[in-house]
Amino acid sequence: MTDNLIRPCGILDAAAADALVTQMQGDIPFILDFSEVTGIRFAALRKLMNVRRGGCRFSIVNASDEVLDRFVDSGVSAFIDISRKPRKLDMSQYEEFGASYMSKAYNSADGDAMIKVYGANVPATLVAREKAVARAVMLFGLPTPLVGTLYADGGKTALDFERIEGKRSFSRIIAEEPERTVEMTRRFAKMCKQLHSTPCDTSIFPDRLLVHRQAVLACPGLTDSERERILRFTDGIPAATTCLHGDLQMSNVITTPEGEDLWIDLSDFGYGHPLLDIAMWYFLTRLNNEERTQQLFHLGLAEMARVWDLFVEEYAGARSPEEKRAFERQVRPYAALHMIYLGVNVGFVPGMLDQIRELFAQSA
Repeated sequence: MTDNLIRPCGILDAAAADALVTQMQGDIPFILDFSEVTGIRFAALRKLMNVRRGGCRFSIVNASDEVLDRFVDSGVSAFIDISRKPRKLDMSQYEEFGASYMSKAYNSADGDAMIKVYGANVPATLVAREKAVARAVMLFGLPTPLVGTLYADGGKTALDFERIEGKRSFSRIIAEEPERTVEMTRRFAKMCKQLHSTPCDTSIFPDRLLVHRQAVLACPGLTDSERERILRFTDGIPAATTCLHGDLQMSNVITTPEGEDLWIDLSDFGYGHPLLDIAMWYFLTRLNNEERTQQLFHLGLAEMARVWDLFVEEYAGARSPEEKRAFERQVRPYAALHMIYLGVNVGFVPGMLDQIRELFAQSA
């Protein structure tokens, strides 16, 4: 699916580690899928530790218990993010309570955990990436629930998290208490502004602009001239090193009964220009269909249009209709770019490429 996924096999010795290091070239985070790795030598552990300490960004997924123990016992896991092969999924003690763009959510019977079960179209490596990033974000200091175990069964992957008793997402609050729409939207916008002004640890998290550029290069259905024009736009986006959520929406902020606000669904967390983040929120509020909007937010398109309007007022300081339209014109090509990323990684729906072309045409 992506150029940054590497699948070694067998027993990793010094020579095999050197081969891995040779493949990990470029300023992007790599994922090492250890599904077929049966063991690892000390020499390989040291080489991987040294290259990570030298600035190469990578994480390891699908490690066997034996290989994981080797990393933990040696202390190398303190430098390299590594997760074990998914455990078998047993849903008998869980009850469904919600759904998002890529997953369904369930609460455990004992009330301690919630589990996200991803659709069969979502690669297991992407779920493993969410686990790794959620842990890294928590260690980085942003408020987020604790992450737990990776599961797999029947072609689906799942991940469990700390369940926050009594929590509600911002979008759920608006759906249940519409009189709080202004309050919650402005609160969300202020959180976004704070996030987008927070310097990111670029040694750990990915450059989202490079990730989006990779998606443009991999996107099927584009003509050569379309791809060239989109790459020109992408290459003209100013560089930035402040934090991006990657899946920015009001459903991905929850608040506790004590009033603590937490970010969730952080698999695409990284750094870059803030409009790369705003793009997803614009897509969901202004470009979605009625059925999908109701499913995701329990709100209709008219309500979401009002939420977007309020958001722009607080986030961008746009007050007049002209200022709001100008901000929206600025966001549109970023939204198209984000839709390409979604299409390449999750799948294109009918008409999506035409919508992408229209958004770029409107911003020309």
